[in-house]
Amino acid sequence: MSLLLELRRRNVIRVATAYVVAAWLVIQVIETIFPAFGFTDRAVRTAVIVLGIGFVPAVIAAWVFEWTPEGLKRDEDARAGEGRFGARILDRAIVVVLLLGISYFAFDKFVLAPERIAEAEAEAAAHARADTVAGFYGDRSIAVIPFDNISDDPGQQILADGIAEEVLNLLARVRQLRVISRTSAFALRDENLEIPEIAERLDVAHILEGSVRKSGNFVRVTAQLIEARSDTHLWSNTYTHELGDDFKIQDEIAADVVANLQIELLSTLPKIRHVDPEVLSLTAQAYQLSQSRPEGVGERMYALLSRALETDPEHVPALSLKTTAYWFLVAETDLSWEEAFRKIDATLDRIVELDPSSAEPDFYRAFNLEGEARFEEAAAAYSTGLEKDLTQPDKVRLAGYFAQHIGKLDAAVRLQKYALAIDPLCHQCRRRYAGTLTYAGDYATAQWEFERYLAAADEGWGEYVLVLLLQGRPGEALSYLDSLDVRNEFDEVRASASRAMALFSLGRVDEANAVFAELSQSDYFDQRTLTLFLTEVAAWTGKKDFAFEKLFEMAATGFQYLHRRTFSPVWKNLHDDPRWAEYREFNGMSQERLDAIEFDPSLPE
Repeated sequence: MSLLLELRRRNVIRVATAYVVAAWLVIQVIETIFPAFGFTDRAVRTAVIVLGIGFVPAVIAAWVFEWTPEGLKRDEDARAGEGRFGARILDRAIVVVLLLGISYFAFDKFVLAPERIAEAEAEAAAHARADTVAGFYGDRSIAVIPFDNISDDPGQQILADGIAEEVLNLLARVRQLRVISRTSAFALRDENLEIPEIAERLDVAHILEGSVRKSGNFVRVTAQLIEARSDTHLWSNTYTHELGDDFKIQDEIAADVVANLQIELLSTLPKIRHVDPEVLSLTAQAYQLSQSRPEGVGERMYALLSRALETDPEHVPALSLKTTAYWFLVAETDLSWEEAFRKIDATLDRIVELDPSSAEPDFYRAFNLEGEARFEEAAAAYSTGLEKDLTQPDKVRLAGYFAQHIGKLDAAVRLQKYALAIDPLCHQCRRRYAGTLTYAGDYATAQWEFERYLAAADEGWGEYVLVLLLQGRPGEALSYLDSLDVRNEFDEVRASASRAMALFSLGRVDEANAVFAELSQSDYFDQRTLTLFLTEVAAWTGKKDFAFEKLFEMAATGFQYLHRRTFSPVWKNLHDDPRWAEYREFNGMSQERLDAIEFDPSLPE
């Protein structure tokens, strides 16, 4: 008897076939469920190896034993024909396993694979953000990190910070160079990171670091330019000058950096007005407060800026921030809007007097014009401000927000991306970027950015829930809402509105209606905001008559927030209703009007 016939008689081929098919099915299942339980790729590889090793004893057992109606017997002990019983069982097992395999294949292809592909695409798109942002400048990007004070006097840290910031300010005026804002660059001061780690966090190709030592009447500054990916020094130099020549040092360092980055300038380094380091420090502290917005932010900002302006009454950034402080003071003190506007106007007049090229009045005017729904004039003012100054991430972000409001979504995405590029650790920049991506329909990337933002913040979750709903993931949205620690009445109202939308999307219509009815009876103090939330729920859940009734009512009262929400995807169910165009016309947001507005700011290429 040939070997092949003997293998067939002893069911070795059948066992081998059944084992291979079953092992393939097990491997497919393992690759699907192991990651969900936190197992690494190593665990999956181990399982595959074990299954591979198991093939050998399975084949040997098939050769040695026969499966009979009385159980396993050694081949020589089995009666003639008893092996057919095992053959029939193995044939059936092979068919069953093949059917299970086909079923799994279909389930994977039509159910699991689309979600897996979507997640992979989202991650790829999100990670591509950094490459896209870097494409503005290629490798012409730099972060100036805080200079070390190596003097015996701790008080000289102000001098060290001042020199670093002045160098940063000089470099930021070079349009061919992407310079990370002070907010992000200085935020890593105490994290003790290596240069490549800093560069990765800030998404830059170069790092400028340095040290400052004061000795008697002399100050010695050492500066080093580092290529971040390889952590290699491109250039270093030491500058020694008498105290009082600090500004000369700053100019020399900035000039050397630009030269070594091989940036071709039209002329020389831009000239800026040099400022006392302590004034820079006080202004920077005030800016940080404006971003974090702690309790008493207006009074604290005002105190810091007043000290800065006592030392240097002509420091324009401090004057600019003072206009912001007045806004906060209206909410915190008995300062009236009329008095605040008077003070702001006087401050802006002073800024124009000191620096006619300053963009601050343009941005302020643009913001006010937008609030008055004078979008055409606002677009012109924002454009002028951006042409003058692209170094302030908060102003770029504001312009991007405006572009979003008037439906210029491509421009909005570019502006918010640019703001994040020059201030990559700015949480509000990331939130606005994610929000704009939502409006633009890039839900997967928006989710990824929101998750990065929410890892460091406890607000903005309502926008994240909306992104989940827009992707058809209401179960995840509801689970996320259940996990929240709601701490104030506003969040309670917003969470209820989001819950109603999630329940409706899950098909739990009665529960959604119950939440909506309960929310309608809320005594929340800001009834206009409550009405807006109810209107959003109504639009999402198909209560179109209610939604349009409330939209027209709110528009009639001049509720400016509606302008900002015109292009929100929360209204998507209303777009095919003729009343939507009527509402937009009534609210001054007709497509014809917005199409006529030109707003496509140029950014460095």
